[in-house]
Amino acid sequence: MDLIFGDGFTLIKDIPDNSVDLIITDPPYGINLTKGYKSGSTELVQGDDGFTVMFFLDEILREYKRVLKPKSAIYIFTRFDVMPYWWIKCKNYFDAKNCITWAKGGGFTGDLKGNYGNNSEMIIYLTNGKHELRGKREGNVWGYSKVKLEFHETQKPVDVIENIIMHSSDEGMTILDPFMGSGTTGVACKNLNRNFIGIELNEDYYLTAKKRIENHSPKGGLFFNSFETELSN
Repeated sequence: MDLIFGDGFTLIKDIPDNSVDLIITDPPYGINLTKGYKSGSTELVQGDDGFTVMFFLDEILREYKRVLKPKSAIYIFTRFDVMPYWWIKCKNYFDAKNCITWAKGGGFTGDLKGNYGNNSEMIIYLTNGKHELRGKREGNVWGYSKVKLEFHETQKPVDVIENIIMHSSDEGMTILDPFMGSGTTGVACKNLNRNFIGIELNEDYYLTAKKRIENHSPKGGLFFNSFETELSN
């Protein structure tokens, strides 16, 4: 595990060319998200102002292209209202294959009477050339319950990340998350015997991720075992 404290927009430049097998990342969406999920704070999540994200998007995508090996893949979490912009930009650098919908279940916020509850997120699936998925083929709607926001205001379930890892990498390969937040991708990599490079700008989240990953004991769950069986058949 290689955990790096600093700005993912710049520190990715230190990663060698063609050295990464898979990128899984949940970057700032550019939607001016606040930290009010626990405290009611109106302070913006670091880096989530629209200018920072959108201005540097081409630059970070060029770096993703540089560090990824041929025939590899990249998965980018985003939201429905900014997904079209990301999709158009991503197509300039990668083969845009699909947009996975993560169906998160109930529990709604926002305009309770005037709008439908937003209980899904988008995952853009891109490939750097021809990429073959492992295991049994799935559809592009994934039903995973959201998790309690224990470590981060946009925390993702470990099992969602594991599903991506198992479909697009093999044991011993290197996974990069340049916006690692609380380290969920690192935990999933530890469970599944992958190498992990994580970069995080916020010191509190970096320290949380470091402690969380270091203290985590890998599991050997039924999902992992059944998937490996599928691969061997």
